[in-house]
Amino acid sequence: MIRIRLSSEDVARVRIASTPDFGLELMVGGALATDGDRLAAPRLSRWQEEVRRRQAPDVLAAVTGLYTACSLPGLLGRPGRLNTADVVDYLEHIAREGRQFTRFHRALVEGHEPAHERLNAAVADFRATAIEPYRRRISSAVARTATRATAHAAALGIGAALSTIHPKIRWNGSLLTLDTLSDMDFELADRTLVLRPLTLVSGVVLVDDSDPAVVTIGYPTPFALTTPDAALRAPSPALAALLGSSRAAALATVAWSPAITTNDLADSLGLSPATASRHATVLRGAGLIDTVRDGQAVRHRLTRLGRDLIMDSDHA
Repeated sequence: MIRIRLSSEDVARVRIASTPDFGLELMVGGALATDGDRLAAPRLSRWQEEVRRRQAPDVLAAVTGLYTACSLPGLLGRPGRLNTADVVDYLEHIAREGRQFTRFHRALVEGHEPAHERLNAAVADFRATAIEPYRRRISSAVARTATRATAHAAALGIGAALSTIHPKIRWNGSLLTLDTLSDMDFELADRTLVLRPLTLVSGVVLVDDSDPAVVTIGYPTPFALTTPDAALRAPSPALAALLGSSRAAALATVAWSPAITTNDLADSLGLSPATASRHATVLRGAGLIDTVRDGQAVRHRLTRLGRDLIMDSDHA
């Protein structure tokens, strides 16, 4: 349990992030992909399986044990080349958390240049596999989650809304508690507290990256990451000219994601669910897709006309 005492001034400075922090996503996602079976949640299982399948074994070997959702520094999420001294400081930090060092870790601590070259290459490769193909989905999930939190804050006030952000975040009017494995009292020290939705965590994390102005609490979005953005087929120019680029992209997404729900369609396209639903309504009205209800979800699939149209446009 992490305990943070907030004054009225602290509460007034609390803000909700609506845009993703891809570096932080990489940081917490690394723990899930490399040694995070115990951290897996159903909504993240497809992402975890896909990243492990696509990632080269030597890359996973290089970063396993370095990414940890418990670490406060976000060093391995920063863009660009890693500073050797920062890497050594980071390793000393995670060693204090009880991490066991391999021969590779020891070579990093000792400043061996080939080991640091390998680490930089592995982090870049891991980012390209684990984050870059999911950027649109991450952005959409963060924005949708933040919109809910912002609506609660507008209706209840930010103080009262703190208890509605996530079940593992509780607020009693003076003390904010985070249900985590760590047990500590944390001092905000007049810094701004940022509540940030994250797609690649199962629980709540506290991130204190030595920023003199900001402390971040990351909490899970409820939205699943399904297939990578790169796995979606872009519509042909002929199809885009006929339907418009957005509706053509929606039709292509339905074609390559059979029985896709409206929410997943929205995630895939980086649109709001309402906009995705409007596109689906137009496509259904044109006879290009069918829509069926599956419990609370609505699923879409191509009709024969829709499939013929895509095939014809591909050869136009």
